[in-house]
Amino acid sequence: MMASESLDDTSRSNPRPRRAVLNLLTGRVFGGAEEQALSILTGMSEYGFEPYLAAPGELIASMEPQLTAAGVKCLELEFSSRLDVTAGARLMRFIRRENIALLHCHLFTASLLGAGAARMAGVGAVLETCHGPEVWRMGKMLRGRFWVDRQVGRLVDKYIAVSHAAARHLIGTKGVPASKVRVIHNGRDLNRFGTTDARRRSATRAALGLGDGPAILVPARLDEQKGHRYLIDALAILAPRWPNLVTLFAGDGTLEQSLRAQCAALGLGDRVRFLGYRRDVPELLEAADLVVLPSLYEGLSLVTIEALAAGRPMVATEVDGTPEVVIHEKTGLLAPPANPQALASAIERMLSDPAMAARLGAEGRKFVHENFTLQRQIEQTVALYSELTGVGRNGKAA
Repeated sequence: MMASESLDDTSRSNPRPRRAVLNLLTGRVFGGAEEQALSILTGMSEYGFEPYLAAPGELIASMEPQLTAAGVKCLELEFSSRLDVTAGARLMRFIRRENIALLHCHLFTASLLGAGAARMAGVGAVLETCHGPEVWRMGKMLRGRFWVDRQVGRLVDKYIAVSHAAARHLIGTKGVPASKVRVIHNGRDLNRFGTTDARRRSATRAALGLGDGPAILVPARLDEQKGHRYLIDALAILAPRWPNLVTLFAGDGTLEQSLRAQCAALGLGDRVRFLGYRRDVPELLEAADLVVLPSLYEGLSLVTIEALAAGRPMVATEVDGTPEVVIHEKTGLLAPPANPQALASAIERMLSDPAMAARLGAEGRKFVHENFTLQRQIEQTVALYSELTGVGRNGKAA
């Protein structure tokens, strides 16, 4: 059963054991951070913790089938700003009534709203996951200003960094004590990404209208962060030598029209195809010959894990946590960000050497299966929950 508003107004005569963990999300769009939170929410009950979620109603609705199946209890929480006092008060009442033992905030914006409310409500521990540098800090006015973060950080007991790069950001840039930071890499359900089936691959390629030429897949939302415009410039460089190369953009976003215009201006025509949002990523990966992620910044990209799990050769930009998955010349090839010529060279190198591409794909698949499983991430996360709450997997004192 998934509950929402009614929980905020219901008193509990018998307080439940302090095994309840509340995950707090402030974004409205289902992205990487939200996907990782959902994975934790749907897996923690197996280890004796009760899953709760506080988030905007729009986000909860997008995850409702999975939340209901996992028995996650929800509070729909709307925010008029990052310091919404009314939302903070509702969160505090909910925490008290549900006897929440630990508040798990995803990103600093959640800690900004939730850490103080949690402490006033008597929560025993506050945890924040850093998924990477905050997008809204990219402007000149806010870049490098972390005074507020440090004040809120006094209320946070531990930080999860999804990559070693994120840990360096917390410690070196934000000034978080190293003793408060724990690296827990993102993980994926790798069973969804099996070895290639030739017949299925052929059928998917036919459905996509792909011929015998090479196909690049870019599974990323159409957002400035993902660097599509630099990839389009790289494709224009490659076009004379690779006339049959087709690139598939799997994702939607606000930049679609400007990216389409860029493709038209460069004469790429049908060589770049916009597929929109897709749920069949495993099938798309199987149909592709190469996966490219030209991001300008990342925390720890789920796309890189998925692509390598499928055994696809990978070219990515050398940003933040990406080199922890795509290791240059071992599990893929890296190029500097915002550099079309370097990106084109890496793509051409991969396309021109099928033996190397196959070797890197195979090594990548082995590497992520050893290091980036969802089970490993959940186990490490609930171990931290146990450490912070003093409650073991069986609900007894640790």
